Amino acid sequence: MLPILNFLLPLLLTAALVDFLRPAAVRVGLVDTPGGRKHHAGSVPLVGGIAIMFAFWLCALLFLNIVVPYKPLIVGMGVLLVVGVMDDLRELAPKNKLLHQFIAVVLMTSWGGLYLRDLGNLFGVGAVLLFDWGIPLTLFGAISVINAYNMSDGIDGLAGGWGLIAFAAMAYLANEIGAESAVRLNVVLIGCVGGFLLFNLRHPWRHRAAVFLGDAGSMTIGFAVVWFSVELTQRGGVSGNVVPPVVMLWVLGLPMIDMFAVTVRRLAKRRNPLLPDRTHLHHVLLRVGLSDRRVVFWLMVVNCVLALIGILGWRMGVPENAMLLTFCALAAAYVYAARHAWRVSRLIRGRPRRTPLSQMARVD
Repeated sequence: MLPILNFLLPLLLTAALVDFLRPAAVRVGLVDTPGGRKHHAGSVPLVGGIAIMFAFWLCALLFLNIVVPYKPLIVGMGVLLVVGVMDDLRELAPKNKLLHQFIAVVLMTSWGGLYLRDLGNLFGVGAVLLFDWGIPLTLFGAISVINAYNMSDGIDGLAGGWGLIAFAAMAYLANEIGAESAVRLNVVLIGCVGGFLLFNLRHPWRHRAAVFLGDAGSMTIGFAVVWFSVELTQRGGVSGNVVPPVVMLWVLGLPMIDMFAVTVRRLAKRRNPLLPDRTHLHHVLLRVGLSDRRVVFWLMVVNCVLALIGILGWRMGVPENAMLLTFCALAAAYVYAARHAWRVSRLIRGRPRRTPLSQMARVD
């Protein structure tokens, strides 16, 4: 399939599937209704993830002819799609979702043979080899990424937008190391997510989302991001070239930093880190007074900048330990700012009155 069709066909197919599935979702009750911590207007069909995944599978099976090495990816996405739809229909316990995420990642590590074997030259003394720790660390990291994207799906367009940026970065990196199959699949994913965002992202011609991604979509996008992050850093291209793992920290950027900060804050308050609340960065920015559209735009811009920093740092030969230290310093600064969010809010809004974080974290 020609490169332009790798993008256009998935985009059009996803858009058509979204439009086709919307009325069916309303009939079966696969909708997100406002209430509690959900502040959107009206019931919104949760079919974005279903449309993305079916479009991806169809394009991969019918046109790309490279499915065999990616069977574990397709099956793992299927596992998360099923449990995600079940959770969207009737909310499942967090441990149930966690179990299925674990199963999907085990498919990647054991069936697909994809797991972290080395972390690159992080400390300037040579490659950090993981040996027997490779699979356990991969399981922990992969589940963290999946939940980072799942947690980011709290405002129109954010999870899909971050996924779009990640897949675009992966496509570029795969092309740089000669991983042709990964390039083509990531371009297909860009088209699929783009077709969904036509209905989900707010813009001058759409003031509210027509569909939501749902847990089915956010978890499968996160799993696909994990798969290609590990593939490009461990398996690489046909010539054996790989992307330094530290680059992926920058590509994943804000989703990982925000999830880490929220998890630390919940654990510090002795709360279950898997239970949802309204303490994520996009929630804080909304409480500051920014509109949904501005919040999503700027968070996508920042994440895109972080990805570009990581890619340019690699291409310019910046030492991997310097890239790691810079990223850790950025993450530490973010965690500190998040713990003092009321001060940031007061400075931005120009209010003399203190707004405690405990109030900002309240689940409505």
